[in-house]
Amino acid sequence: MARMTTSLLEPPSDSHALVRTAAFRLLLQRSAPIGVDDLQLATGIARQRLLVLLEELDKAGRVRRDESGNVVGSAGLSVLADRHEIELDGRRFWTWCAYDILGIFGALGASGRALSPSPDSGNTIEVQFRRGRPIKNEAVLFRPGEDLLKCCENVYEEWCPNSNLFATRELATSWAAQHAIEGRAMDLAEATDLATVDWSSVV
Repeated sequence: MARMTTSLLEPPSDSHALVRTAAFRLLLQRSAPIGVDDLQLATGIARQRLLVLLEELDKAGRVRRDESGNVVGSAGLSVLADRHEIELDGRRFWTWCAYDILGIFGALGASGRALSPSPDSGNTIEVQFRRGRPIKNEAVLFRPGEDLLKCCENVYEEWCPNSNLFATRELATSWAAQHAIEGRAMDLAEATDLATVDWSSVV
């Protein structure tokens, strides 16, 4: 992916970024939903302002909350079952898209594995990681293009479902053409390099 004017991980303000980063780190640390009180303590943001920020981030698909208002996902990392499952240094999490997988493993320098359903067949693609790098694997990442990211109102609902792993580059490009989705298929090493940069500020 070429670096974009509007990064997938770049929220609209420093306050949004602070909340998302704090939520990501607490979720990673605790493997459990995060309450508003914990986020307020971590960020120093007044409660009413924090509630507004969380509502805005949730609406934009940049955090996920449960029915009680607790944060269960941030910056692609989820503590509740979601689209892609990861085993991160022996701990179980989920991610919103395949690009999240590569960024989270890469920025953390973590070892483990990912289980990712490929949309062309429904078959699960398994990728092993060692110290943040995917172990040699023929799978490719399809990453949607900049236009989709710019026009979507909710990243989780509109962008993330289109970022997936495929067994081959040909399957990725064929699936994208069938669904009229612009983007690029990349080998896992290249995609991990780019994703690691995007997640470095969050981690």
